[in-house]
Amino acid sequence: MTSSHDNDDGLVQIHSRQPQKTQAELEKEKWQEAHRLACEGNRKKYIDPKTGYSVMTELLHKRRGYCCGNACRHCPYENENVGVSPEVKKANIERGKQRRKEIEAIEGQPVWADDDDEDNYSD
Repeated sequence: MTSSHDNDDGLVQIHSRQPQKTQAELEKEKWQEAHRLACEGNRKKYIDPKTGYSVMTELLHKRRGYCCGNACRHCPYENENVGVSPEVKKANIERGKQRRKEIEAIEGQPVWADDDDEDNYSD
């Protein structure tokens, strides 16, 4: 949106008005930035700026190996298990858990583990 008006010297000034962002948009920008920084640092989690909760990054979701069906914010699996039948969800999760076990056997540690993290997570 723009507006214009004449100056005393006869020149026209044009003012551009940016639409105001909603509170939800501002909050989303904050957690998107927190997520970006965490991923750049190869972190598996970050702290949500609004709630203070620990949030799994896309990196950790990928390492987990499957969509849990909980409509996670950074799901790299396009939320494939959200709203599907219990049978399909169970089959997808079992396949993902098998992949995760293979990764853990190779790396010798749980996929949930962060270098400086004492929390224990399970599913």
